[in-house]
Amino acid sequence: MREELIGEEGVKLLSRFKKLALAVSGGRDSMALLDWFATSGKYDGEFFVVHVNHNLRGENSDADCALVKEYCEEKGIKTDVYSEDVKGFCEKYGYGLEQGARTVRRNIFGDIIKSGQAERVVTAHHMQDFSESVLMHVFRGSGIDGLCGIKEDDGMLIRPLLYTDREKIERYIESRGVKYRDDESNSDTAYTRNFLRNEVIPLIKKRYPNLDGSLAAVARQAKYASLYICGESMSPKLIDGEAVLDVCALSQPEAVASSSIFKALEAIGARVDCEGVHIEAVKSLKDKKTGARVCLPHFVEVERHKDKLYFYYKKDKDESVYPLGETFCRIGGYDVFITCDKGDLTFDYAKIPAGAEVRTRREGDRFRRCNGREKSLGDFFTDEGIPLHKRDNIPLVVVGNEVLIVCGVEISDLVKTDKDTKNKRYISVRRS
Repeated sequence: MREELIGEEGVKLLSRFKKLALAVSGGRDSMALLDWFATSGKYDGEFFVVHVNHNLRGENSDADCALVKEYCEEKGIKTDVYSEDVKGFCEKYGYGLEQGARTVRRNIFGDIIKSGQAERVVTAHHMQDFSESVLMHVFRGSGIDGLCGIKEDDGMLIRPLLYTDREKIERYIESRGVKYRDDESNSDTAYTRNFLRNEVIPLIKKRYPNLDGSLAAVARQAKYASLYICGESMSPKLIDGEAVLDVCALSQPEAVASSSIFKALEAIGARVDCEGVHIEAVKSLKDKKTGARVCLPHFVEVERHKDKLYFYYKKDKDESVYPLGETFCRIGGYDVFITCDKGDLTFDYAKIPAGAEVRTRREGDRFRRCNGREKSLGDFFTDEGIPLHKRDNIPLVVVGNEVLIVCGVEISDLVKTDKDTKNKRYISVRRS
């Protein structure tokens, strides 16, 4: 008799979508999921397999990949393999290996959804994964949203095995004779999830054997509360990759204010690893002045500017210098265009002195605004209401310390057009 891997609720979840991508690592859970899709006949849409090789375990990583490809070739299933330098990614962006690998995968899965290759990516998270996630969030102090656990559908990933326990997956694997590979790193308790799975949860279950059911019940109640609180909280605006939230959101009741902050973090993809202490740090900006900021995990910062909070990823200052050309350059995360027909700002090209350059700001820079007096560039930025975190990478056209154009903002009085202008140019900036 065939072991039923996915129950009625899971099948109903899958049936909402006509094209899916299966995330298959080669491990027990994902190979069981793949075999169910390939042989059960209970999903009538299109699907293909995605395998991400993290290149963290040498020959073992390659063997995982080979197993997935072998199964898919035998069944005639399309397979997309991604080979990623996860270690290099973590070193560059300050992630631990566990979180970095998860971030790399989610970036790939997000691209699959955005490009229309699939409506959702299916993962093999099961009932015990759900319990582990709830406990991890409790220990991190991540609030009521963390108590909700893993979502069955988060808009990118769906998890039809959340209703399936590990024992059922093992019975399925045995009854079907499905080949799989064990990841030796799963026994390494240096990883938080492995520590919970292999040491903490077995100990708890000696006293509370129905731990999974109890955590599921807590998660249901937390979900109801979270939905209500979320409905009362404020949503940020997403502008040029930054989330902008009204400071008055911090004056809401504590739980609602926290929800507003989480929404802003989620808007820029920075929700993970932000704990209770980080949320309280953001709340402290309610009583701070313009320019105050707090630092969060993974190079995320929040700055208060007047009555707004800006959530963004910190960027290094671009020290590049380019001779002023008549076409294009890239600096500070912006593309700068100079054209003859149209653009954001107009200037007299004949008034640009020899040796003009495009760069970011430096100490001593001065700017004479159109029909105005000269002042320091910093004072000009303050007058214009430009937040501190944006100032270092705004492209400038300069000669020495004389700023001729603050790109995207204003033209200097020195290069403005007039009735005698014969060599008019237009300059525009766009996010790279």
